[in-house]
Amino acid sequence: MSAALAPAPPVRAAAGPTLAGVLHEAWTEFTTGAHAECPVCSGPMRPRWSATARVVGGRCEDCGTTLE
Repeated sequence: MSAALAPAPPVRAAAGPTLAGVLHEAWTEFTTGAHAECPVCSGPMRPRWSATARVVGGRCEDCGTTLE
């Protein structure tokens, strides 16, 4: 007689921030006019404004990374 083996549970990656989550968080901070943390170097990112007073992206003060 053989015993049936139950399937192993799926292996999942450790929970942590995703790229989409990090970019969404930075963009959300920009839309309020606040500074965000650069996803590359953790430096301060300042929002960039359009001529119509709307946030169109951001630029890191330390490494120059842009988010648009």
